[in-house]
Amino acid sequence: MDTRKQSGGRDIPAIAERIPDDALVVRGGRNHPEDIRRGSGTHPSGVTGVSIESAVGVSIVELARTIPHGQVGVTTVDEIRKAGGEVIRTSGRSPYHATLTGLTPEQASKLLTPTIPNPARKDER
Repeated sequence: MDTRKQSGGRDIPAIAERIPDDALVVRGGRNHPEDIRRGSGTHPSGVTGVSIESAVGVSIVELARTIPHGQVGVTTVDEIRKAGGEVIRTSGRSPYHATLTGLTPEQASKLLTPTIPNPARKDER
């Protein structure tokens, strides 16, 4: 299997699509460190981290559409990479699903807070 090193020195599958730095990243929930810790897991592809939605040129509303939470945290791929993490495209409920990996729960929380009301839920009311 073709692999490359991710933050922390672990091998991850080589990714065909590099998500651009200016892509938005949206994650549902309060995004406190304990929420990030509780939501962390290993995706069937082998990438360990937390589920997020990410794409360039796609609105926060569209990215948040499949997120059931009443609030979301928003950052960019660039901010995650500056902090030493990575965003890897992984399969999920939407074509925008990805996994945020390589950051501690505290680092991820700092990037994903404060949260905002989920704009997709507001649109659907």
